[in-house]
Amino acid sequence: MQRLISFDIAKAICIILVVIGHYVPDYSPQWYVGIHDVIYTFHMPLFMFASGFIYMATKKDIPYKDFLLKKVKRLMVPYLSVSAIVITIKLLTEGHAYVENPVTWMSYVKMLYLPEAGYFLWFIWALWWMFVISPLFKTKQMRLGLLVPAIVLHYIPNFLPDVFCLRQFQGMLVYFMLGVVCCDWKQQISFVSKVPAWCILGFFAIAEGMNLMDMGGQISMLLPYLGIAAIMALSSFMEKWNHKSNEWLMVVSSSSYIIYLFHTTFEGFAKAVVHKIPFFTDGNDVLFVINAFVVVGCGVVCPIILHRYALNKTHFTKVLFGLK
Repeated sequence: MQRLISFDIAKAICIILVVIGHYVPDYSPQWYVGIHDVIYTFHMPLFMFASGFIYMATKKDIPYKDFLLKKVKRLMVPYLSVSAIVITIKLLTEGHAYVENPVTWMSYVKMLYLPEAGYFLWFIWALWWMFVISPLFKTKQMRLGLLVPAIVLHYIPNFLPDVFCLRQFQGMLVYFMLGVVCCDWKQQISFVSKVPAWCILGFFAIAEGMNLMDMGGQISMLLPYLGIAAIMALSSFMEKWNHKSNEWLMVVSSSSYIIYLFHTTFEGFAKAVVHKIPFFTDGNDVLFVINAFVVVGCGVVCPIILHRYALNKTHFTKVLFGLK
């Protein structure tokens, strides 16, 4: 099957935004807080959209139980492995260094039904439930029909419990199913790809600006969808442009799952070091940029190194962290 290059680029952009979004220290300048707020309007919906589209584009006709077993290996085994590792690291280091969201010994039990090691792990639980449900809808029409209750679930008040991240599943199913439906009906909606990327990006930028200035009214409801459209338009443009930067983005994309699993751990180590250097936290914008570059860089680059030169080398670590 032909590789979905634009989705690889989108995944790379998205995971970088996730890492940036998870670094917002108390001494962040206002402009950086604004960037953080913009990222949070669309980055996880984009991840869900891409997951739904890629799921449909790569879907194979295998028995339901075999499909779920693959997802257990890909999602839940790494979730448990990373949770246990992160909780252990936090327990061992919290008396000697700054630890964000400290844990207790009971966290080893709580991780079985809550993202106890780090809230960001909700994504894996939510994605698991989507893969449990989606294969039951076997035709294009049935999947299009599932989009309707997904929209309803998204816009009604949360009523599902937090356990097993069912509440997050309720809010995110609509984006996953939007990706599924867009893949199913890509021929019918191909006219969207003819809209210039600059036009979509410009409209998204205007909408985000209005939202930041509290001038958007209900426009905030559209931002996740505009963000998805904008990043996909940018990714398609970059694929056609075929610049050398795409090669670096392909590296990031190929390690995106490991970056997601481990970025907060490496960011945490970097933050612990940075917080011990007083002049980095004195409010100077230039120093803050260096600070953020170091922390975010560690969150992206260190997991890539871990993936390529350690985890990808043995069958045991491949199984433990859901690597193909």
